[in-house]
Amino acid sequence: MSWEDLLATAAVQHGYFTTEQAADRGISRRALTWRAKQGSAQRIGHGLYRLPHWPPDPSDELYALQAVAPFGTFSHDTALTLLGLTDIIPSTIHFTIPETSRLRSRPGVTLHRSRHGAMTDRALRDGLWVSTARRALLDAAREGADPDQLVSAARDARERAMLTPADLAELRRQAPFAGAGV
Repeated sequence: MSWEDLLATAAVQHGYFTTEQAADRGISRRALTWRAKQGSAQRIGHGLYRLPHWPPDPSDELYALQAVAPFGTFSHDTALTLLGLTDIIPSTIHFTIPETSRLRSRPGVTLHRSRHGAMTDRALRDGLWVSTARRALLDAAREGADPDQLVSAARDARERAMLTPADLAELRRQAPFAGAGV
């Protein structure tokens, strides 16, 4: 285990890594502090670092959150946006985590705790765990998202083969999808 192993991990996470990931590769907190002083790592927050040469990305906040909580899933409106099913930018990042997680809320992030859904009904997309189209549509509907936007997103997901026949049948039993020609 080495710095090169940690660089490979950080590359998969868009330049981010945690002190826990470093420790798993034999790199101590003291060594991380030294690396930060030398400029080969940037301390972002408690337990979170970034490679300084990694190019900035508009989704950096999402990648940082995923590095800290790889067990979580971007969900609700956030998932619909990441799946390209809506062009509405959510006012908050929706992130579903296991009920037992110790992750705490912070400004701009809405945490949803789930007994079952945090690590199911999800797929890895561009390095981020994102709810499936079916799960995102159902969650966003339950939270009161705009019905017209949801129906449009469901139709788009159907046309892009992101929904199975069983998914469509389930959606058609729920408002606002029932009777909307989804």
